[in-house]
Amino acid sequence: MKLKSFLFALVVLIGGTVASFAENAGCAGIEAGTKAYNEGEFERAIDEWQNCIDNGYQNADLSYNLGNAYFRNGQLGLAIYNYKVALKLRPNDDDFKHNLEYAQAMTKDKVDDEEENPILSALFKAHHAMSLKAQLFTLLALFWLIALVCVLRIIVHGDRAKNACTGAVFAVTVIFGIIGTSAAYKVFVAETEITGVVTAKDADITSAPNDRSQTLNTLSEGTSFEVLSEQGNFVEIRLGDAIRGFVKKSNIGIVR
Repeated sequence: MKLKSFLFALVVLIGGTVASFAENAGCAGIEAGTKAYNEGEFERAIDEWQNCIDNGYQNADLSYNLGNAYFRNGQLGLAIYNYKVALKLRPNDDDFKHNLEYAQAMTKDKVDDEEENPILSALFKAHHAMSLKAQLFTLLALFWLIALVCVLRIIVHGDRAKNACTGAVFAVTVIFGIIGTSAAYKVFVAETEITGVVTAKDADITSAPNDRSQTLNTLSEGTSFEVLSEQGNFVEIRLGDAIRGFVKKSNIGIVR
């Protein structure tokens, strides 16, 4: 049974069950980890589930449950990292989103946002109102609707009817273009955006990718950031408009 979002805070305090897996034959440690988690043995659950992931078993529910186990074990950074991995595999799961937001609210580092533009805010909400899958199905339906109206315009008689068909085609084409642009941007972000999370207790941001460079800032456990590039044992990161530098790979998890 999956942890429901409105119960998550209570579950953190008194214990609970974990998300069910679509299949558990891929790794023998899944069942053992679930048993350990339900018995409150979170370190053992982590060992079992992490071993499955290290051996190449990739599953959204597995990462989500591993995030829950890390959270219950007091390892906030690794919890956030695994919630992000789960969302990468299943972007529209409300439980994943809620638990990630809940965990991120507990991080120390906060980035001050500029005053939100109401127009941009409305566009952002509209952009995320539909999932990518729903948008693709909608685009398919709109395509056939445009084709149908075009056929009707050919067979109907009278200028008024033809003009109505022309107007309908124009209106539906505009909607098609808007939804198509939104869907294309989601695909672009999914393919190109790389984020990271501080999984250690803290991570120094340095001016160059080496141990001898100046420390510019220090990020706390659980802080998320954008990964710009990888250079040896360091990654170049950006957090907001003011923070940019390099952190050690050993102190972070990269969500690819």
